[in-house]
Amino acid sequence: MKKEVYFDHASASVPEKQLMELFTAESLEFFANSEAIHALAYRGRKAVLNAGLRISLALFGRDDYPVIWGNSATELFRLLAVFPEFSDSVTSVLEHPALLANLNRFTNTRLLPAASDGAVRIESDVSGAELGCFHQVQSELGIIQDTAGLFTAAAPGCRMIDAVQAAGKIPLAKAADVWVISGVKFGAPGGAAMLLAPQGRFTEKLLKHASEYRHHDYAVGRVTVPVILTMARALENAVENMTENFRRVSQINAFIRSEVQKFDIFPTMKDGVQISPYILNLMLPYQESAVVVRALGEYGVYAASGSACSAESSTPSAALTALGFNAKKAFRALRLSFGAANSMEDAEIFISALKTVLKNY
Repeated sequence: MKKEVYFDHASASVPEKQLMELFTAESLEFFANSEAIHALAYRGRKAVLNAGLRISLALFGRDDYPVIWGNSATELFRLLAVFPEFSDSVTSVLEHPALLANLNRFTNTRLLPAASDGAVRIESDVSGAELGCFHQVQSELGIIQDTAGLFTAAAPGCRMIDAVQAAGKIPLAKAADVWVISGVKFGAPGGAAMLLAPQGRFTEKLLKHASEYRHHDYAVGRVTVPVILTMARALENAVENMTENFRRVSQINAFIRSEVQKFDIFPTMKDGVQISPYILNLMLPYQESAVVVRALGEYGVYAASGSACSAESSTPSAALTALGFNAKKAFRALRLSFGAANSMEDAEIFISALKTVLKNY
């Protein structure tokens, strides 16, 4: 069977076989409802507490960052959006749709514009915002944002970093009060976490809010212990191998950037923009990316379109249009995103398949 190539890790990464074996083992041990009062439940809660210490240590080098667990990043965004102390937020036009949809619940949400290079701009006084939310790595274009500079300029009461595309791949930005990460982005079968700054202004209140939201309002389901434990191990593995993974992914990225120029395909973002090597957004010369994505799939190569195909949707990528791209160009954006499992062989297979697809387009 011909090798399949998966270049859509920004959506969901490939879990390693050893991690899935761990998940099976943990499922056999921690099958009980962790919210019950018997000994098995207490054992499960203790394991989850220890998992929080482990991800804190992996990400920050210390184990005292409190953790609120979730089943997805979207669920944790919602938790922030219904926190009663927040009604005014500042964010940017480049944030993930799941975050923006939840922030729309606020009385006032101010959207900051972005320059053509993806840098978010402070154009007015937004210092009164109770919550500021910005990505460290933009999910579609891979732009690395200067979150410290944004928080200094915006000066929100609470600073949240969407670290979904950063955790386990690049060092996390430290200047914040809240970080949200997602297990499926670094090879776990699921799970998400909101880490809180030790002794942060809102830390204790957010912990109480999360408990009430889950146990009294029943607004979200309980997390599954085996998923959380596997997520902690996946993050530890990613951080331990971060340097080597970064090097290999950078090589894959550079190779593809060079090779696609032979087909008149170039990176969507200009040179000089700081971008995570884990995401490569390419602008096709005239082809709609959704059509190319489907055609690549016939050759066992899996990528993502920068936006929905115009034949199926009249809405282009919000991120690209915010940067000044017209709808026609936005529909031609092809996103490749890499993971620890990818190799140079994958890159070569992709180039070969892409050449064939473009020839037959």
